[in-house]
Amino acid sequence: MNPYQDLFDAQKAYFATNVTRTYEWRVEQLDRMGRMIKENEAAVQNAVARDFKTASQEYIFETVMSISETEFQKSQLESWMTPTEAPVPRALAETGHKGVVYREPYGAALIVGPFITLLIRPAITALAAGNTCILKLSSALPMTSALLLELVPKYFDPRAVFAVAGHREESTELLKLPFDFIFFTGSTSTGKVVARAAAENLTPVLLELGGQNPALVDKTANIPDAAKKIVWGTMAWGGQWCTSPGYAYVHESVADAFVAEAKRALVELYGDDPSNNSDYSRVISARDVSRLSALIDPAKIVSGGSSDPKARYLDPTIIYPVT
Repeated sequence: MNPYQDLFDAQKAYFATNVTRTYEWRVEQLDRMGRMIKENEAAVQNAVARDFKTASQEYIFETVMSISETEFQKSQLESWMTPTEAPVPRALAETGHKGVVYREPYGAALIVGPFITLLIRPAITALAAGNTCILKLSSALPMTSALLLELVPKYFDPRAVFAVAGHREESTELLKLPFDFIFFTGSTSTGKVVARAAAENLTPVLLELGGQNPALVDKTANIPDAAKKIVWGTMAWGGQWCTSPGYAYVHESVADAFVAEAKRALVELYGDDPSNNSDYSRVISARDVSRLSALIDPAKIVSGGSSDPKARYLDPTIIYPVT
């Protein structure tokens, strides 16, 4: 028997009572989530920093965004729950017919994400929509996961929200269950696994698999300003956020000037030794440091290029030219 079957069945049965569809239940869950983060904000930030986000603006962002998201969802909830009239063909309208859109919850949702904003914020949205949810925590973030395993049962009925730790084996068992919705943030390779498992039960999925997000710099740009902003956007969160620019398309007439300004910006932002600068976060795992290092062509390194997998550290690195 699936080790999570009883938990899943309990959430499905709870959803079937229709209590989660009410405005009062949804607001209560949002309040619980907000309190969980707010009342333990320092502990959450400390856990995030110990895992890999050492930059203060980044671990503060994790909690502030989660708290503000609960307030935003509450402020919009009544309007989202209100049925809205939709247009119908003229022939139907002339005979008195109307079209109305009712926004209905899916049911039991599985949410898989690597860190707070990519786990808690989807959970906030799922709860606001009247769903129950199981949170699959990341084994790559032991401090954050351990804290959430402690906090979630203190603030939530397990029929509403439950946190599960573990690695591939636990994820495999969870994906065998016929969830009503799956939200996954992570790699493309794992996203394919999730999509295949969801297809077995025709479960709708939302896969957030990142991207390259190229930056464009034309010959009329303010080169120092563009370089500094692109360098910061690329290196923040250790380069591990979904909107990180993966590379820059720069007009050939200003390419050399851009590279020079980008090198200068790296020093301004992180100093001569980024490995000892807490404003530059670590990579999520040693394996990923090795993976990223293998992508670097030593012949094209303009700045950086060093790595230390054991410390989960990769230099902020500029490579030029690239094709």
